[in-house]
Amino acid sequence: MSEDDIFRFLTTVAALVHAGGVAALTLALTRAWQTDDPLERDVLFRSADRAHTRLLLPGIIATGVLGALWGIRADAVDPIETGWLLAVEVLYLVSLFVLVPGMFAGVRRVRLLSLQARKTGQLSDELTDALNDRGPLVFAVLMAILLPVQVALVTVQP
Repeated sequence: MSEDDIFRFLTTVAALVHAGGVAALTLALTRAWQTDDPLERDVLFRSADRAHTRLLLPGIIATGVLGALWGIRADAVDPIETGWLLAVEVLYLVSLFVLVPGMFAGVRRVRLLSLQARKTGQLSDELTDALNDRGPLVFAVLMAILLPVQVALVTVQP
């Protein structure tokens, strides 16, 4: 097994963890907005928060680090002059620095407000507004769209 095969395997595993995090987060957020029960929404938002911290973040960071190391190690590929690789890098940076924080902010806001509501025993208007906010779902869907585009660019290498 060559060094290239090891990098390919590790990057593929990291990308699958990243994809699993995107899928788990998107499904939890979609189900949260399909229900009217605030308690069920709270449980689903906590599930989305766990998917974010346990799958999505480690997966996207590992994918970026391993992909960069694999690209640096490959002598035949220039990361700046190769158009498809530059596109993958830009999409990765957009995902990491725009979409992930956008999802995280909305999910974390609902989680903190729901903890406050559990402590006080009443549902606040701010929590109701946060539960009805679909911003994190929009960011999750955008990430779910960008991920196959990135994989296609790496696979096809136009």
